[in-house]
Amino acid sequence: MADKRRFLVRFWGVRGSYPTPGLATVRHGGNTSCIEVQVGPHTLILDAGSGLIRLGDDLMRRTRGKPLHLSLLITHAHGDHLNGFPFFSPLFERSTTIDFFGPLLEGRNIEQLVTPIMSPPYFPVDIRKLPSQRAFHTIEDDQYIIWRNGYGKAEVVFDQDDIKDAEVCVYSKYTQSHPSNGAIHYRIEYAGRSVVYATDVEWSERYDPDFLAFAEGADLLIHDAQYTTEDYLKAKQGFGHSNIEMATGVATAAGVHALVLFHHEPTYDDAKLDAMEAEAQKQFTHTRSACEGMEIDLLTPQTD
Repeated sequence: MADKRRFLVRFWGVRGSYPTPGLATVRHGGNTSCIEVQVGPHTLILDAGSGLIRLGDDLMRRTRGKPLHLSLLITHAHGDHLNGFPFFSPLFERSTTIDFFGPLLEGRNIEQLVTPIMSPPYFPVDIRKLPSQRAFHTIEDDQYIIWRNGYGKAEVVFDQDDIKDAEVCVYSKYTQSHPSNGAIHYRIEYAGRSVVYATDVEWSERYDPDFLAFAEGADLLIHDAQYTTEDYLKAKQGFGHSNIEMATGVATAAGVHALVLFHHEPTYDDAKLDAMEAEAQKQFTHTRSACEGMEIDLLTPQTD
């Protein structure tokens, strides 16, 4: 990857729960959660849903055998956020180095959460025998992942003073609103811009003030909006996912510039997601519905 000033967000998987290929999901896409963030010289990947498979193939095509350094940030261990991982082609290449970041869940660190998915008897190939280089970093609430100027290696730091000279900084915020173990949200900052990734979250009577501070002023908020209000009130309360009113409400309260609705309900077709986008735009003008292949360049001039 050529080193250059960039902050590009690409969507490879936008669904929740399970993949939904078919004619009814062609425009938005049927793969589960996976977002690529090209930030400066670094490649960050948010979650490893089935969208990760096509991303891996594309990364191999782009690098053409050159060394590939990746950071994979996992929010939690539910299957729709990890089901693409065993089929991620860079794992099978000696020239690949991957740093894994993710939470401690049920007393298991991120290495213990990820390894069983790609090892017998659940998978015929054992990740521990693959030629790629891998490092695992368990992240706690309010920790920081940073890359300093001139350094390619990620560091996990605890003190805000340690991030002052960081080129890229990723903030973590833990939420317990997604059953049954919670999830981590991430905020990525670079070159005066920021993106917040807040999937698998449900708001009840009020928004968490700590989360609003976490998301405050972000250029882009990617937020769970799995359900219509009608479906949410009828049968989906307590499932750990938001409706569009929750997503737009957070966007307004946090004063973000733009909102992307994410983690789409697998039973909703493209037409229904279009209708949800239109409804959300009445509440928060700068709203888009996530689609596979969508790209957002955060270093282009922002308009109101």
